[in-house]
Amino acid sequence: MRGLPLLLVIATVWCSCSSSSETAHFGMEMYYELTSLNSGMSGEILDKEELDFRESIEFFPDSTFIKQRVYQDSTSTAFGKYDSVNSGGNDYLKLNYSDDSYLIQSCGNSLVEHFSILSESEIYNGGYLLCDGPGYYYTRTKK
Repeated sequence: MRGLPLLLVIATVWCSCSSSSETAHFGMEMYYELTSLNSGMSGEILDKEELDFRESIEFFPDSTFIKQRVYQDSTSTAFGKYDSVNSGGNDYLKLNYSDDSYLIQSCGNSLVEHFSILSESEIYNGGYLLCDGPGYYYTRTKK
């Protein structure tokens, strides 16, 4: 019985050490801007200055997000909830949209979008690449 408290302390330390540093920062407000686009099969990389729109995703502590695309004469917005997922040793964000939108970047007709967490400051969505579409790189910035 005396070993039980020690076992609990060891388990707590082990769990806190094994959590991913990339996903640990999620759960606080973060703002990401689209910084470049992989155009698909051609492999051409376009910087945000070469695009006719600006795009951002803001993540909130309550696991909600807002994605916004701004053109010169209009703005589109989509929102929903996100989860942090670890699959095959890789960290991802799974965005579940509330409504259908052309801002959802994935093949097929889905309300779900997946982002690879590349680093603490960069996420990537290559969901369109499977159907010869673009891949999107976002960098964490200040709003």
